[in-house]
Parts: sequence; C-alpha cells; structure tokens
Amino acid sequence: MKLGYGAGILIVVLLSAAAWLLGIVDLPRMVSLMLLLGGLWTVVAAFTIFDVSERSFYLGWGVVVAALSTFDVFNNFNYTIALILIAIVALILINVYIGRTPKMYSAATARPAGGGTPAATAV
Repeated sequence: MKLGYGAGILIVVLLSAAAWLLGIVDLPRMVSLMLLLGGLWTVVAAFTIFDVSERSFYLGWGVVVAALSTFDVFNNFNYTIALILIAIVALILINVYIGRTPKMYSAATARPAGGGTPAATAV
C-alpha cells in the first residue's frame, strides 16, 4: 500500500488537531506543529513518492513550509520572514541550476528558424 501525499497531509492535520484537543499544545503551537510536520512530510514525500524530476521542487517547498513553523519560536516575526525569503531564494537557485538540461542551453542559444523573426516570416 502506497501512502499518497494528500493522505499524509491529512494525517499531519489530524495529529496536530488531536494534540491541541488533548491539551498537549496551545493553538499557536498547534499551527506551528502542523507546518513543521507538513514540511517534514513534504521532504519525505520528495524522496519516496514524487519523481526524480520533481524532487528538488518538493524538497525545497518542504523546507520552506518547515521554516514557516519557526514563527512560534522567534518572538520577532521579521526573523521568520527572513528565513522564508532565504529558503525561497535557495529553492529558485536549486531549481535553476539542477533543473537545467542540455536542451535548455541549446534552445536558448539557437537562432530562429528561417533566419528572421517570427513576425517577419509570417505571411
């Protein structure tokens, strides 16, 4: 039996709600726990459920979602926003440099077919 991504997120939400209802965590920490577990599940799913071509995307967003859970740890909200911005920039850089293929390089450097611009060749 293979656990789907949505089922894992549902389990994360239910576990966090159960911890809140049992009085283990208060409401802000429940949201923080939900974000942390959701981010960790996304990282695990990146390696187990998703294709290799999508791995860096889900891995990066798992880290971003887990970083969102730090709003409860830091008193200053600016630190959380800074961590999220750093994680998003890292995600963009990883996707740009890992996701490149030789086709992307050749498509970017190739001249247009027909020797002219598309507007000049249209009749």
